[in-house]
Amino acid sequence: MKKDRKLLTYDKDQQATPAMQTMQKDQKKIIFRRRRLGIMFASALVMFSLIGFNLFRNSQHLLTLQDSRKTIEKENKEISKTKKDLKREVNLLNDTEYVEKIARAKYFYSKEGEQVYSIPDLNSSTQSSGNK
Repeated sequence: MKKDRKLLTYDKDQQATPAMQTMQKDQKKIIFRRRRLGIMFASALVMFSLIGFNLFRNSQHLLTLQDSRKTIEKENKEISKTKKDLKREVNLLNDTEYVEKIARAKYFYSKEGEQVYSIPDLNSSTQSSGNK
């Protein structure tokens, strides 16, 4: 009876069993899914890093704009103050009495019969004598 038994041999060239084929397909699907998940993760990481970089750059730009805005507002206040002073001075220069007073003080003009005496400032004389 021992001679009647046939031995089963497995040849490498023979095709695998259907169970092995399904296992191989499942393995390929798992590998494909892992690769796809890795690619998606890498692309999401690149996108988030680009968005983060742009947010950082825009926040820095915003800070510089805010600083320049503060300096411009400060300059605007100074200019509006000088503009107000100049308007006041223009209004005063339209007054003839004020113009006559300025002409007498700066340029030593006088009316008929007036005499102009130049008196040096006390502050300038004490400063010059203190420096000697």
